[in-house]
Amino acid sequence: MKKIISILLIAVFCFGLSAVTYADDFTDAMMKAKKKMKENENNDEQSLLKIRGDFERILQLKQKQWLVNYYMGLIDMLISYNFAGKKDMDAVKKYTESSLDMLNKATDLKDDFGEAYILKFAVISNRWMYEPNKMNDIMAKQSEAKDLAKKYDQENPRLYLVDGINTYYTPESFGGGVDLALPLFEKSYELFQTYKPVDETYPDWGKDQVCGYLALCSIKNDMLEDAKKWMDKGLEYNPDSDFIKNEVQKEYNKKAGK
Repeated sequence: MKKIISILLIAVFCFGLSAVTYADDFTDAMMKAKKKMKENENNDEQSLLKIRGDFERILQLKQKQWLVNYYMGLIDMLISYNFAGKKDMDAVKKYTESSLDMLNKATDLKDDFGEAYILKFAVISNRWMYEPNKMNDIMAKQSEAKDLAKKYDQENPRLYLVDGINTYYTPESFGGGVDLALPLFEKSYELFQTYKPVDETYPDWGKDQVCGYLALCSIKNDMLEDAKKWMDKGLEYNPDSDFIKNEVQKEYNKKAGK
């Protein structure tokens, strides 16, 4: 009897050790893939596709598959932005739809995953570029994603960052503009000061972006000293921020007459 109990205890121990190693393999793989994403600030398509392949391989570990799908959706969104800069609307549509497909898979697996709804809220905005004739459907889908994000993750700073970005680029005549976007960016920044991801494998992007948009709002309002402070703050969070170093800096120089 003692021998049988000993064998069972050894089996349980080995199973537990295997589970820990399995989880560590997942965490290690996720952190390496996340690091590669952060290092690819200029959203180079080929580099992003290679990183997407890393996440696809992580799916084989059968751990937090909703989270892996989320990152694949995020990469597809970044690739779509790359093609938007090239005015290639066919490619924008392709990667936007792929991104939404991955995010739908994420919420199918975990329907209370607020981060996925926040990203859907962002990605759906791409449709304005290639489906401007479907205004009612786009607005309805945006509203649905935003409401679900608030329901499941109301204190997430990325929710207000995305809402602020959408508002910033929406013409004032349609209920947008700098003045309405500014409070959303300020709320996002405030929440970033205390918000903690569930664990290190979860999304942690947005701090430098919100500082960049606060700088853009300051530039629009002719408050260049404040803009410089926000740019510096954003670079403290991410010294390699392509958004601040290029897009925001360009607007700052233009306003400053440099």
